[in-house]
Amino acid sequence: MTNEELIAWFKDKELPKVLRINRAITQHEVQDAVKRNIENLLANPNDNRAKHRLTDIMTALETPYDGPEIPAL
Repeated sequence: MTNEELIAWFKDKELPKVLRINRAITQHEVQDAVKRNIENLLANPNDNRAKHRLTDIMTALETPYDGPEIPAL
């Protein structure tokens, strides 16, 4: 997926406040995180961190994580 396609995917998406990405990661302030990562991606098109994070959020929105949490000690 190109950067433009990834950015277009998030355009006009209704984003939740909190999103469980996987067993170890919960993204709070999803809308702010998407905006920040898109800005980073536009400023530096080779920013693999921003692209990876947006891809993780997109995947979690399409197929929400439904497994167990990491046990608290």
